[in-house]
Amino acid sequence: MNLPHSLSDFEGRWTLTRTILDAQAGQVVQANGQAVLRPTEEGLIYDEEVTLRVPGQAEMTGTRRYLWHAAGDAIAIHFDDDRYFHRLELGQAHASDHHDCPPDSYDAIYDFSAWPVWTVRWIVSGPRKSYEMSTEYR
Repeated sequence: MNLPHSLSDFEGRWTLTRTILDAQAGQVVQANGQAVLRPTEEGLIYDEEVTLRVPGQAEMTGTRRYLWHAAGDAIAIHFDDDRYFHRLELGQAHASDHHDCPPDSYDAIYDFSAWPVWTVRWIVSGPRKSYEMSTEYR
């Protein structure tokens, strides 16, 4: 099975499609766009730009930036202000991690079994949040 084994395996431009099942709002949000992972001295910068389609609203653009750092057999993913977010274990078909952001909880499940196509599913819960976000990268 072909799997990603290093930070550089993610470098480049990825097309992404995303579905957000928002139980709190009772709606399904769709998004598509691109993620570009480009090298820096510290690792990779992940820049994402998507078009969001929320039912009953005009399309809108969303952006996000993360910092990816090599961490042995894993990648340490940080927010754009360099606060730690979560860890991605490499060399396996499935990886998962948890991020607490009180009062909310975030669980990530990565799937590399069809590499270089890969997915990440976030399950988010909290007093005002209850959604599942699935993103496929190609």
